[in-house]
Amino acid sequence: MSHPFGNLQRMFKDADHRLAEVAATQYAVFSRADARAAGLKHGQMDRRAALVWTPVHRGIYRAAGAPETWKSALLAACRAASRPAAISHRAAAALYELPGALPDSIELTCARWRRPRHPGIVVHESTRIQARDIHEIDGIPVFRPELVVLELAGWKPLVSYVEAVVQAARRKRLITYESTREMFERHARRGVRGVQVMRSVLESWDPDSQPTESEMETLLLQVLSIGGFVRPVPQHVILDNDGSFVARVDVALPDLRIAIEYDSMQEHSDEFQLTRDARRRNRILAAGWRCFSARYRDLESGGVELLESISAACRSI
Repeated sequence: MSHPFGNLQRMFKDADHRLAEVAATQYAVFSRADARAAGLKHGQMDRRAALVWTPVHRGIYRAAGAPETWKSALLAACRAASRPAAISHRAAAALYELPGALPDSIELTCARWRRPRHPGIVVHESTRIQARDIHEIDGIPVFRPELVVLELAGWKPLVSYVEAVVQAARRKRLITYESTREMFERHARRGVRGVQVMRSVLESWDPDSQPTESEMETLLLQVLSIGGFVRPVPQHVILDNDGSFVARVDVALPDLRIAIEYDSMQEHSDEFQLTRDARRRNRILAAGWRCFSARYRDLESGGVELLESISAACRSI
């Protein structure tokens, strides 16, 4: 006949094992509710909280011996907040790897923060959080990228910056024009930061255009637009008179038959690549196009040299 005390020990051991399995799927983070669901009683939780578990927030713990990581801290903050809650702003940008990201930061939006504030945690409270705007990245609740773009527009309301964020998100296939427009129409209202600059970016966004392939190509587009060249086309395909493929160029001004390539010596430094680039450039010229190179230092300073060269070419037509 088994001893009742032995049965209790096995029961407690099984509960700890179940809790450990749950924590293992959550970056070693768990709540008292998790512990209760695993089978632990209040007194047992209190003793473990005092002697074994590592407290993170009120009612939120990390398994004994488990190191704190950025993702465990993000999840713990979300679990401590009133739901719905999700990682947002620059912390969300870090999860998506977008411009303006603040790696290792903890920033979230929730209905209400009912826990003591902790240094290093930025909390935004909102009563307008919608379930459709939240999904998960590696098990962490995070705002969808379209909403993160709007939040970043509020943080840094510059058209050039927001365009760079949009292009980066498009390259990663995180957003589309339609999904971004739908989000904007639901969230744009008086008092929401970033609405004006986001509306400007949407108005200039050609839904049929291809995303740029790098941040420097985005800057090239912006320089051309500021220089008065209307709607430069990224990743434009040049065809010969018979319709055969000639080249795909970084940016084009199709009406002027002008192609612009971002010139990076780091990317084109070996002899084989230089020869290949020269042949490609000759094919573009043979197709009746003029080709210009955009250099990093010139673009960073406003693209004066590039714009003057293109303008001089246009005057000579």
